[in-house]
Amino acid sequence: MDTQGLHVVVGAGGVTGRLVVGHLLAAGCRVRALTRDGRAVGSPAAELRAVDASDPVALTEAAEGAVALHHCAMPPIGRWLSDFPPLTDSIIDAASATGARVVYADDTWMYGRVSGPMTPELPSRPVGRLGVLRAWLAERLSHAAAAGRIRLSIVRAGELYGPHVRSMIAGTVFGNVHRGRAARWFGDPDLPITPTYVDDFARTIAAVGQHDGESGRIWHVPHPRPTTGRELIALAAAQAGHRARVTATTRWQLRALGAVLPLAREGAELIYQFEQPFIVDGSATTEVFGLTATPYAEGVRAVLASHSG
Repeated sequence: MDTQGLHVVVGAGGVTGRLVVGHLLAAGCRVRALTRDGRAVGSPAAELRAVDASDPVALTEAAEGAVALHHCAMPPIGRWLSDFPPLTDSIIDAASATGARVVYADDTWMYGRVSGPMTPELPSRPVGRLGVLRAWLAERLSHAAAAGRIRLSIVRAGELYGPHVRSMIAGTVFGNVHRGRAARWFGDPDLPITPTYVDDFARTIAAVGQHDGESGRIWHVPHPRPTTGRELIALAAAQAGHRARVTATTRWQLRALGAVLPLAREGAELIYQFEQPFIVDGSATTEVFGLTATPYAEGVRAVLASHSG
């Protein structure tokens, strides 16, 4: 693939998309950053374009001449069921029309309950409607690739953390620690976990978009050795100069909160991930692309600094 060619980033205004834009530019690529309103994405060298990516005609026009179409769009979780399917179909149509490789920023929810490390070879056995949706979206893209309509790379991350990230281990853990409060951990804080630093996710997406020579392959983001929620909180507390305190929230407590808070209902559906070892194996990505993971100490330091800004 021509690394100096045009890379189009859908969802360039989001946390991951902005970082992908930066990594592609740093590698010498031309980048067209797509958002609904054409907003700045933190990289002045990027070409900004206001596009509704769910409109296949508009997206095809914006992707003309691209070597890769990076699917980093992330609708609000309450609109996933309504927004993600037409968005994904539009991306398939645009990639089919232009010949651009689709690089899909995915998660691990489709794997469901597992008994060991998550590898790209695992079958999809999703838990809950959001996991089913993510499995269906990935399958839709994979079927288009198998039919020869598109060239496809799927990049999967575990539970994200990092500056400005919203996730089940974001504000309730690092935000609370920064303020000297007890960190709230969903599930069991003593089980092994490999949280994904968001910049590692973005670096992997950018590298795969430039250098993946296959089609239909799934790549997992590289991670450090497993840690636990309690160890991660202790690390954050030590860096913040506070005493480490942990409050564990169970599935039943989340369900009770879900009676009044919609986001708690979504969390109750996903908490199974934190009731089992949550280890993402990205060793194949390291071997092929030479990517390494950001140490937890460095990632946590960046998160805490973002809360201070």
